[in-house]
Order: sequence, then C-alpha cells, then structure tokens
Amino acid sequence: MSSEAEERQMSDILASIEKEKIGNIRFEFLDTNAVSRSRTVPARHLEETCRSGTRFPLCLFVLDPTGHHPEESGLIRRFLYSDMTCFPDLSTYKVIPWVKNTCGIFVSRSTEEEGDDPKFIIDPRNIAKAQLKALGDVGLSIFSSFEHETWLVDKKSKEPITVSTNAFSTTILSEYQEFVDGIARNFTLAGIDVEGTHFEMYPGVLEMTMKPSFGMRAADNAATFRTGMKEMALQNGFMASFMTMPFDDEHVANTHFNHSLWSLDGTEPIMYNSSHPRSLSEIGEHWLAGILEHAPALTALQAPTINCREMFKPQHKLAPSYATWGFDNRTCALRVKRSGPSGLYLENRLGSGAGNPYIVMASTIAAGLDGIRRKLPLRPPMPTNVNEEQSTCGADAVPLPVDIGCALGALKRDTVIVEAIGRDFIDALESIRRSEMEKMDGDIFAWFRDNYFEFI
Repeated sequence: MSSEAEERQMSDILASIEKEKIGNIRFEFLDTNAVSRSRTVPARHLEETCRSGTRFPLCLFVLDPTGHHPEESGLIRRFLYSDMTCFPDLSTYKVIPWVKNTCGIFVSRSTEEEGDDPKFIIDPRNIAKAQLKALGDVGLSIFSSFEHETWLVDKKSKEPITVSTNAFSTTILSEYQEFVDGIARNFTLAGIDVEGTHFEMYPGVLEMTMKPSFGMRAADNAATFRTGMKEMALQNGFMASFMTMPFDDEHVANTHFNHSLWSLDGTEPIMYNSSHPRSLSEIGEHWLAGILEHAPALTALQAPTINCREMFKPQHKLAPSYATWGFDNRTCALRVKRSGPSGLYLENRLGSGAGNPYIVMASTIAAGLDGIRRKLPLRPPMPTNVNEEQSTCGADAVPLPVDIGCALGALKRDTVIVEAIGRDFIDALESIRRSEMEKMDGDIFAWFRDNYFEFI
C-alpha cells in the first residue's frame, strides 16, 4: 500500500472515530487456540500506535485455552517471555457496536524485528497471508465463508438454552428472536453480512451463517464472529462456546469452511465445468483430491483439541470418519454443492469450531494447491453414508484419526502441510495438546467443559 493510500485510510478512520465518538481501540489477534487476545488503547493514540506497533508477550501463542503454558514448551525455551511487536492492518477497522465507544483492528506480528529469524512465523494471520499469496501466485483467489454452529447455555446453570432436538423449528427460534436479531444487527454494523439463522438438531446449538468474502476478509469475519458471539451472549445472560462436544450425549457442533476458487480478479469461477459429468473443472478435481490426500494431517489443525476427536468417531453420522467426498452428502469430509457456475462450492467438513479460522484457511489452501501442482486424480464420489462400514467407501478409503496423538503424528509426517504452516506453529500446538493429555483425569467430559467451554 502506498503512503498516499495509507494516509487516506487513516483519514477515513479518524473521521469515523470522531463521528461514532469512539474512545477506545481494540488491537486484536487470535492465538493458537483461536482465543482472542487484545490490548485496548485510547483512540487518541491510534496514529502513534500504527507507527510504532503494539507489543504482546510472544508466549501468548503457546498458552492453552485457559491461559496456562506448557512447562516444556519449545517456544518458551527459545524466547522465554520476550515481547513481539504487532502492527495493525487498517483495512480491518470496524466499529464494535456491542462494546460501548469501541472499534477494533486486527494486528499481525512483525516479521522484521531486529534479530528476528525471518522463517519464524507463528502468527496464524501471517500464515494465512502467506498461503493466500501462494494461491495468488498461480492466478487464483478464494471466495469463502465459515459456517459456525454455536453452543448457547445459561450463564448460571450451564444448561443448554433449548432442550428440543427439533431442527429449524420456527417457534424455538421465535422464543429467542430478540436476542438473535440483536446479534445479527450488530454484526451487520460491524461489516459482517449475516445470511441466515436457525437452531440445529442439538439442544442449545445455534447456526448463524455469513455471506462469503474474498481472501483474508472471510477469516477476519470469522474471528470477529467468534469473539462477538461470546461477548454478546454474556451480555444477555448466556454463554457461547465453539467447542465440539461438551456433553457425553453424542451431540456435536462443528464449523464448516465453505469455499470456491475464482480468477485472481474475482470475476470468473474456476471450479465449474458444465461439460464434465461431475460439473467440476480439472483444477477443481485436483483441488479436492489434494485436500483428501492431506485430510488426516488437516484434522490436527482444523479440529485441534482433544475433545474435537469425538466428532470423527463412527457414531456421529453427520461428521466424517474417512477422507471421502460426495455431492450434497453430509457424511463426507468434503461436500460439493452445485447450483450453477458461480454457485458450485466445496464444504470442508473436517473442521470444528475450535479451529483457528486463519489456520483452517491456510491449511486448506496448502492441501488444495498441492493437489493442483501434482495433478492428483480425484476418486469417485460417495453416494451413500460413509460412516456405516468401510466397505461402503472402498478398501482404499483413508480413516480420519480419532486419537489426538495419531492426528498430530499424521500432521508431523505430512511435509507439505508442515512446510506451509511452519514447524513453530505446529510445535506450539503440539506442546499445548500434550500438556493437556498429561493433565486429564476423572470425568473426561467434565474436564473438557472446564478447560474448553468458556474459553473456546
């Protein structure tokens, strides 16, 4: 961005701050566990902070969701408790309507600090930025949105706010319409275009979808959505969580990454081919094949907690157990939806709400690009439920790891994904998970709730 463009951007932000009577600026990022970390600065210091950056402890990237760091963390041994400098991306400026007199700007860790190793990239947003650039280098862009299922419980009792399993019920939604309308209105004011809302088939699970965006904007929207939903729920006597399975009752909430490939200028859809029986272009088929090739490793990044492994067990019929794909098949890892050239898109069902949206986007791109570069062939689609028996999805179907240790092992063996995401981030993630495994005892689901529900 030119200095002239930066000056215009800053001028627009200062005008907005004055108009909206903004007193505070929240400089924010998502850590390894997709937990929001931030520093609030008086608005009068905006320009100074943009020049000098704002500092955070580097160890924030190795904290578990509750805020504790593993004793044997390689990041701590390497940097102890030193700071990192983060600079704001002014294009992410937004008023936060649900927090009085406050606006928000996402920051990313500087990779140019004196003495820094330029290969040391642990900030999820920077990791996503690198993969978006790699995608752009081959003339492609990504149009995407995150589809969140959110647990809502009463703040005091911790019980789900609904008991019904009656999905898409109009009357159940109407009972909470004022709350839901307030959320949607606030998100719209914050620049997120809410597409629709309904209660799912699991007690207390609300799904609110967003319109897709190009590039980083989709992950930024997801980051704002996660934190905003948690804040607004607390303000209304509820608690919101994006953990996968808080209760031992087989009810699972996930987050799906819906996306399609477009030309670099965003004018031409790339995944559609009307003359092909599958309606998929050659690039589209290679992209799907790449994601399936790396699916076991991707689960460690996109469904990263110990609790997330519950979703891959065969009893959960609407979550994948194998690396398969199909047209409008919710039991597959990849669900392709067709509605014309610009409406064909891919629903990546490997992820959970606990996944960091920047890492979900980055790892999906890395896997898809590998499929394109290697021209990987796409196996036939699954016409039936792939969770019943392996025989229904073929003898060569790859099972998805149901154990966190196996998932981390698959990730570390996958050189393509390790190279794309970086060993430093993966080491931080692994140290957090292995530390948690050592601490787990007693009622496992009670431990899950104590360590994930409030924080993720």
